[in-house]
Amino acid sequence: MLTEIEDRLVKILQEKVKEIPKDNIVVNMEPATSPAVAISNLNFAFENMGLVENIDEGNIAMEELFSSDGAKKSYSLEDKPLQETVQVTCPPGTSLEERKDFDVDYAKTSIEFSKAPPKGKNNLLVKYLSNKKIMTVKGLKIKGTYAIDVIHTDRAEADSLAEKVVKALLLAEDELATEGIELKPVGGEMLREQGKKTEKIRLNYAFEMEMRVKKIIPPITKITISRKTV
Repeated sequence: MLTEIEDRLVKILQEKVKEIPKDNIVVNMEPATSPAVAISNLNFAFENMGLVENIDEGNIAMEELFSSDGAKKSYSLEDKPLQETVQVTCPPGTSLEERKDFDVDYAKTSIEFSKAPPKGKNNLLVKYLSNKKIMTVKGLKIKGTYAIDVIHTDRAEADSLAEKVVKALLLAEDELATEGIELKPVGGEMLREQGKKTEKIRLNYAFEMEMRVKKIIPPITKITISRKTV
């Protein structure tokens, strides 16, 4: 979840801001030396989007692996295969032929072998196409704020590095957007720490990221309409 965003931020800064050693770009910890960048999450919250989107992905390739006991002839499939798409290998590497070595009951979604496959663990592989529909539930949006602290012993150098960090993240906005991550600068401040001879410029960034959940819905095969007489 959050580590996905943090990993991307670290990678972007390591690639774009060469003035800072890669090991000095850290997450949720204080860097040992400067110059450095310390990334930390200040807060985050969830927003329920409540949106449901149906996506027809057409025919989906399915694979099912079975273990044969040497006696069983009938095997039930997880989904309904399309006609003439079932391929069976048993043992692995040896293809069997439909209507000769096995028959498919498309209504009951099962395979019946003319003779029991030889005994073996995971030795029966069935491949077929299934006409499914994918329902994508856009359930949650994560929103929060990251603090990106730019640290240097010299104020002018810290300011220069902070500018490079802002530019690097600005150039990466479109790239992050394609990955479902929105990152925007929202402010910053100078931090003074007593007893430390370093300058720290804090850049605050707001982020948003969607979490999607997919559920497979089989096609409707039968519709029954009944009439109620009053």
